[in-house]
Amino acid sequence: MNDRNQPLVFAARTRKNLDFIEAAALRGEDVHRVIQITVSLLGLVVIPREKLLLPHLKDMTMASMAAEGWPTWQICLGEAETKTLHDLVRHLRNAAAHGRLDFTSDCRDPAEVDIIAEDMPYGSSEPNWRAHIRADQLRDFCYKFLDLIDDSMG
Repeated sequence: MNDRNQPLVFAARTRKNLDFIEAAALRGEDVHRVIQITVSLLGLVVIPREKLLLPHLKDMTMASMAAEGWPTWQICLGEAETKTLHDLVRHLRNAAAHGRLDFTSDCRDPAEVDIIAEDMPYGSSEPNWRAHIRADQLRDFCYKFLDLIDDSMG
């Protein structure tokens, strides 16, 4: 069996790559932390969400996540339908899968760039959901999500 096919192994390797890129940036190397953080959304959130049964995500409300110190997504459109972590991750999965992620600047500092995610129903010309988060907060969100999965999987 190929370990890379296991979602938690894939996620751990994604995190290792992100840590490597961040360390390289601190050494002054020509790397793009914001891009690597965004790519890590796929490996740390989307693939585990798709491949693992995670029914407990429906139990985590946006309010309980905020109380537990999760980074906050600023939801600009569709807030009423985003009540749980399950809802949020479903929209993020759709945004990532359909290339609906944008950046507020080309700055390499994750604290200076917001990532905007949009979800748009099939056949629609307008999104039904839009949110943004600073890139450094996206990294923290991805790590918290991975920790949650690790804790729930034992």
